[in-house]
Amino acid sequence: MRNEEGAVRQPSTVRSFLIYSFLIYSFLTLPGEPTPSMATLVFVGDVMLGRGVAQALDGDWGAAFAGVQPWLAEADLAFANLESPLTTAQSLPSLPPSKHDLQAPREAVAALRAAGFDVVSLANNHALDGGGAGLQETVDTLRTSGIVSAGNWETGILVDWDAASPLNHLRIYPFTHLPTYRLLAFDDSVAPLDVDAAARAVASVAERAGLVVVSVHWGAEYQAGPTLRQRAIARELARAGADLIVGHGPHVLQRVEWVGQALVAYSLGNFLFDQPYPADCRWGAILRVTVQGDRIVAVEAFPTVAERGRVRPAGPQAAAAILIRLQLPTSNLQSLISNNQEQQP
Repeated sequence: MRNEEGAVRQPSTVRSFLIYSFLIYSFLTLPGEPTPSMATLVFVGDVMLGRGVAQALDGDWGAAFAGVQPWLAEADLAFANLESPLTTAQSLPSLPPSKHDLQAPREAVAALRAAGFDVVSLANNHALDGGGAGLQETVDTLRTSGIVSAGNWETGILVDWDAASPLNHLRIYPFTHLPTYRLLAFDDSVAPLDVDAAARAVASVAERAGLVVVSVHWGAEYQAGPTLRQRAIARELARAGADLIVGHGPHVLQRVEWVGQALVAYSLGNFLFDQPYPADCRWGAILRVTVQGDRIVAVEAFPTVAERGRVRPAGPQAAAAILIRLQLPTSNLQSLISNNQEQQP
């Protein structure tokens, strides 16, 4: 989204930075038909604002994403997986000693607001780090800051953040011919996801939506490739009608590929975390998806690196490694385009 002051002008260092972009699909409209309007959606992986991140920022929350803010703020919708409840509530006494508590102070919401995030998923294994009271405080804090939270008290169960209406947090102007966009969030980390139930829910949403986006917290930590279960879940959700599946949870990047007619990013890694190693835990990416009507027409990956509580553009060497991990190098461009075009009706 744009900030309240209007369009954000990207600095030259951002404009000239290595960006890998590929055209996915384009189509012609018949004479006299309205041209579907464009919308830009951006997605990032895990965001954690507690522990070492909070210490490094020392209250300067606006600095967390300042280095990449133009890439986020210019989008119509910006999404992240929030792994740190924003609460002062005490951790659940039943948590085992090895459990990581990722809570962050409520003031940390300023980092999300300054960056331009519109929606965050709370459907993950840290949603209840502060118990039910902490989760409620998190939801309230986000809502007060104008950020929609996709999550509830029972992780592992489908969450549809706006079950009764279109994705109206997008800026939809009159006569733009935008279809209904729906975003759903699932968790497969606390308990195994009921895949059949999730697929039925996606199918139900797909019947009345032009574009269905699904967020899933899944996978094996620190694994550079998706597990067989991730791939199986992706196939079922794609078959049910998901158009875009965005994954997070492994804390490292995993590939992007077409599964049926759905674009799947298995893991967008850590966008902001305090994990110093392995090195690829500091790699992230901003996945920018452009849609026209109910079609994905372009995808761009902006490589990032997290360090000392801040996210910055990745340098050339890290950026190249990130794009290879995502399997978005130039050598794969034509095959990705061809595969998607063959699947279009």
